[in-house]
Amino acid sequence: MLKLFRNIRKKQLADSRFGKYLLYAIGEIILVVIGILIALSINNWNENRKSNAELQLIHQNLIQEFEANRDALQEVLGAIAYTKNGSLENLALIGSNEPMPSEAELNKMIEKSLFFPTWKPSNFTLNELKNTGKLSLLKNNTLKELLFKWETQIEIIEEWNRRVEKSSQDIVDYLKINGSLRNLNHKRIGTDTSKLEISNISLFNDKIFENLLDEKALYSQFMEHNFQDANVMIEEILKETNKQ
Repeated sequence: MLKLFRNIRKKQLADSRFGKYLLYAIGEIILVVIGILIALSINNWNENRKSNAELQLIHQNLIQEFEANRDALQEVLGAIAYTKNGSLENLALIGSNEPMPSEAELNKMIEKSLFFPTWKPSNFTLNELKNTGKLSLLKNNTLKELLFKWETQIEIIEEWNRRVEKSSQDIVDYLKINGSLRNLNHKRIGTDTSKLEISNISLFNDKIFENLLDEKALYSQFMEHNFQDANVMIEEILKETNKQ
């Protein structure tokens, strides 16, 4: 009988130890789980902090770049209006019955039409974001769409830069054969006008010269419109970027 009681007692003690061990094991597991959750929380917080700091830097770079582009564009818009108006003034004199200005004044007017302002906006920050895959960090979807549209606008701008420059070069090339470049820029290089019997007044009775001026005025006007569109887009990009 005693032997039976002893066995029962041993069994109870064993069961008691197992229960305590089980509670201990469960407690250890809970502590490990809590530790893992805390570590994950700290890691997520740290990653979010880094991500927010990087996002803030991206916004700062975008603002700096587009503000610089906007300032440069304001100057170019004035230059475009200058050369466009110069071409229009020259066109108004061709075939006109009104008294012609002096040759010196005409040369100044022709020189205005030769000017070809170009604007090459910086696109470094956007290219870097694309190349590094960091464009996805931007949370503002409107800003993302504007930046995608900006790439298309850049291509349009580059095309009109080329066209206006070529139209100016075409006038220069024509003047080399049919007029006098020296009479236009003699003051710039510190010389007298040409000593040859050559005048640019005759150009104002020349249909080819008229067509070249017309092309320059037209291209300058298209360029002006596209640059104004770019200016509006820059303001929108800056507005959306400053929201963050």
